Amino acid sequence: MDHLPIRLTETVKKGGCAAKLPAGQLRQVLQNLAIPKPEALAVGSETMDDACLWDLGDGRYMIQTLDFFTPIVDDARSFGAIAAANALSDVYAMGGEPKVALTILAFPTAHLPLELLEPLMEGALERITAAGACLGGGHSIDDETLKLGFSVTGFVKKEDAWTNAGAKVGDALILTKALGTGTLMSALKSKKATPEWIDAAIASMTQLNQVRDLLGSYRVHAATDITGFGLAGHCVQICRASQLKAQITTRSLPLLPGALECLEQNILNKAHHSNAAYVAENVVYHDIPIPLKWLTVDPQTSGGLLLCVPKESAEAVVQLLQKRFPMTARIGFLMAGDASIEFV
Repeated sequence: MDHLPIRLTETVKKGGCAAKLPAGQLRQVLQNLAIPKPEALAVGSETMDDACLWDLGDGRYMIQTLDFFTPIVDDARSFGAIAAANALSDVYAMGGEPKVALTILAFPTAHLPLELLEPLMEGALERITAAGACLGGGHSIDDETLKLGFSVTGFVKKEDAWTNAGAKVGDALILTKALGTGTLMSALKSKKATPEWIDAAIASMTQLNQVRDLLGSYRVHAATDITGFGLAGHCVQICRASQLKAQITTRSLPLLPGALECLEQNILNKAHHSNAAYVAENVVYHDIPIPLKWLTVDPQTSGGLLLCVPKESAEAVVQLLQKRFPMTARIGFLMAGDASIEFV
């Protein structure tokens, strides 16, 4: 890690995907906009998917996404790697492969040394290259707070694309990464986290969500990545788009080291509360301890993929995914019903 006399998390009020606008307010604004939808735009903002899909007319979709945020960790190289992995994840969540990334950078030259840019971008570039993509350029501005992200373009065969809207009754819900980055990063900011907890969280956040090559011929009906709106928020979006109901076994949820301890100490941030408000009308909890309730709305940064797969192949898929994502767990299933979640 870089040993600089600057804690990046102390330069911002909110870090990572916890800095997102509240999901409920964002959804309301988008609903009020008359957004034109050309025929070639197969998936836009209407289903709150992770990226848009543009029909290229040759049997492929172009996947387009962007993501940026403020520092979530103190180390510049790690922050760059997390920002890149998080942006690339949207392409993986649509079933595709990323090819080109463009940098989005706001840098406070009055507060931070420009030398910080080298490890920042080295961390990002390593993840982009590992994904088989290239850094094609970007744009930077001088701003009051550091922000880094990427616009990413990828491609997928039309028959292989994953969206929020494809889930089917009986599908198993499979989560590929452990939860808890929101509370852990809040603990880091307030100096209540151990180095071991933060190292484990960084390792998770910098891991690329490459899963398709592991799945062979197994089908995925729907998918999303779990980021700032938390597990409940992103699962609700699948339920709405697919017009189904989910049941999730809360004690089967994988946790990052230290996450439960932090939640038991009520180490929360604003996004925990806005996420809880967003899903309040769509979530029922059955005798769930309060810390685990907060876990379901914990704002993830570069979290795992939530996959909806046929129940008959669920165990095989979990075993395949665990080769690369050891915390992969089957956490629930989908059934007929309204767009809601039962946590049991």
